Amino acid sequence: MKTLPALTFVYVVLSTGLHAENAVYRTWTSHDGRTLEATYRGIEDGQVFLQIRNGLVYRLPLERLSPADQAAARTLQPEGLGIPADPYLAQAAFRVDQLVEAGLQKAGLQPNPLASDEQFVRRVYLDIAGRIPTREETLEFLADTSLSKRAKVIDKLLESDGYRSHLFNYFADMMRMADLAQKTRFHTYQDWLKKQIAENVTWDRIVWEMMTADGKLLDNGATGYLLRDAGMPLDNLSLTLSTFLGADVSCAQCHDHPFEEWTQMEFYQMASFFGATETYGVKGSKGYNSQGLRKVLAAIDDRRLQSQAKTILRVNAMEVEDEATNELRLPDDYQYDDGKPGDPVAPKLISWADDKTRKASQTAPNPKPEDLRTQFATWLTSPDNPRFAMTIANRLWKRAFGVGVKEPVTALDDPGASVNPALLHHLAAEMVRLKFDLKQFMRLLYNTQTYQREATSYELADHTPYLFPGPILRRMSAEQAWDSCATLVVGPRVDTYKAHRGEQYAKAMKIDLDGDTAAIKAQVENAAGAARQFGSKAAAAPKAGPRKKRLMARAATSADADEVDPNVPPVRDGLVLARASELPQPERDEHFLRMFGQSDRQIADSSSDEGSIPQVLMLMNGDAQRVIHAADSLAMKTAAGQPTPAQQVESLYLSFFSRKPRPDELGKALAGLNDGLTLADLTWVLFNSREFVFVE
Repeated sequence: MKTLPALTFVYVVLSTGLHAENAVYRTWTSHDGRTLEATYRGIEDGQVFLQIRNGLVYRLPLERLSPADQAAARTLQPEGLGIPADPYLAQAAFRVDQLVEAGLQKAGLQPNPLASDEQFVRRVYLDIAGRIPTREETLEFLADTSLSKRAKVIDKLLESDGYRSHLFNYFADMMRMADLAQKTRFHTYQDWLKKQIAENVTWDRIVWEMMTADGKLLDNGATGYLLRDAGMPLDNLSLTLSTFLGADVSCAQCHDHPFEEWTQMEFYQMASFFGATETYGVKGSKGYNSQGLRKVLAAIDDRRLQSQAKTILRVNAMEVEDEATNELRLPDDYQYDDGKPGDPVAPKLISWADDKTRKASQTAPNPKPEDLRTQFATWLTSPDNPRFAMTIANRLWKRAFGVGVKEPVTALDDPGASVNPALLHHLAAEMVRLKFDLKQFMRLLYNTQTYQREATSYELADHTPYLFPGPILRRMSAEQAWDSCATLVVGPRVDTYKAHRGEQYAKAMKIDLDGDTAAIKAQVENAAGAARQFGSKAAAAPKAGPRKKRLMARAATSADADEVDPNVPPVRDGLVLARASELPQPERDEHFLRMFGQSDRQIADSSSDEGSIPQVLMLMNGDAQRVIHAADSLAMKTAAGQPTPAQQVESLYLSFFSRKPRPDELGKALAGLNDGLTLADLTWVLFNSREFVFVE
């Protein structure tokens, strides 16, 4: 922020406390006698920051104040949080805080106290980067004395590899991204989404691309969304509407919805936008079961090669293409007066007449069959579609706070039934204002005072709405827990490895299906060898050649990140310490990730944070625990390098919890070390504590 003349309005609104605890107002006087009632927010680089009651902030050179107020500015304790880096962002964050505060006041509730720096830095790393901070990252943050330290670390993490990895995990669960679906590998789909996140492509564009994508899966990863449900357009539409619009219409696929206003006819009118779209690979004249490809298989005598050929031909046949005719018809058991079984269905869009569930059908302007999906995608992702922005805003709010403003996030047919309708509508408006830039929207949420308060740890009574006095205390997701374990062992190196399996898979598997049987057969035989490296469900990357094996061996033993190829994941005791986003999607059943609730990617949003006995056993005796307390893990090496036992204990606490031990904890730990326990034993204790697996 630039230096401004005395008492010039600066359109900055800080996330100040709205209750008396953090809203201490006093009258400030300039050297020429002008006055201002404001809260003191801090002093930095000779500038004093004063916030008035409507949230605006004056920034004044210290010498412009009266001598008495200059002295006050040097001695007063600043109120509330520090200064956000972006004045317009700060203004938007304050408005969110006001709406949350209004909901709390209406219910007679108080917000939680502000989180400590130690609580905040661990939480923000987990929520944005998907892992705990290292000891050094924690100390760097705690040592920063600037007023904008929290805003700065938020900005830093939003530009990190961890942000991209963690957001992919969320969307992979939401959209059922699996390595293997339809008996085909969807690596190109995953790589496509990772690229969209890395390039910060806006949400409306990402969804539009998935709805309109055509071509082969090996050429265009965006086709993976429709091909995930190849041959099942009605099921795909039901998931599309619930995922992206919060419209729970699954019942309307078979009959009029019993509780909402969706009718079966409306569902089929929406499905008609996909009635000319063919998803090959399962059926169709160009699909895997086509006559031409069956001839290729019949021409292969070797049974083993024939099995490999099936895989190669199937993935090459996976394609999205629009035909010349809309073939959607009402089902044979249709029983309502507005149509007869087998009737063709004209495509119609749904609009919301008001905030309630009333809807009106809107006839589509007679698009060509090849334009149907484009029209649907344009309607779906339009800023004028109130449910599109609201759904993703509500989802990201839940991701930051642990609970949505409206639950479940897949049922937004009545926004007025949310715990804070004004807040929900405002979040949707902010998503539109930010042009569906997810990174900017999350920057807004994390800079609110609401997010930066202490977590709520008490249990809510049944049916009691949560009004967000702060985030809720929640268990790490499976991916957060795994990536944090890897961080304890290898540190930030865990962020460097990227599998890029889609690019390698497409290169290995792609053949030209337009030739004659002999030509296709020859290509299949050439591709069969390359296909073997993708045959194992548990393979995190293509099978290593001799050079890669040597590098992996070095990765397993080297402590120097510069000596290790970034294209090879760190390995400890046979455990591949890559981010969850770079491992198989999903991992094998016995892996740490699945034990801790990673989704099987068969049902949308099906990850779990429920505890279980296998999880306890995994923490106590599993592979992750073993490599964490090994002598060559980063947390252990750093602690062992400290000069005194007390500093060694402190180092481990900073590595696991982002805080120093309390006096009683330090005393118990030192007593244990004196009685024969080792630092490895202490890591076991910290790793198995509730504090480690929870996001405070």
